[in-house]
Amino acid sequence: MNGLTRLHTIAAARGDGLRPELLALFQRQHETARHPNVVVLQPQDRTQAGPSPVGIGTTDLPDGVLAFPARPCTSFQHASKRKL
Repeated sequence: MNGLTRLHTIAAARGDGLRPELLALFQRQHETARHPNVVVLQPQDRTQAGPSPVGIGTTDLPDGVLAFPARPCTSFQHASKRKL
């Protein structure tokens, strides 16, 4: 256990302590550190498996098919919050 989880045990006895999500995070990190065969990958360690996908150009569409106009991606929105 690290220092914060020890402090949590003292504070929990008094009715206070870490948020459950933070406590679970520290416990997962502690369990991961105990196993030497487990490697935690950082975002900079990830590589793409192949080339970036290329979309179909507008000139390759068959007759009678219209391309959707390009629109910039502003941010991710959950499907239930999208405006239709």
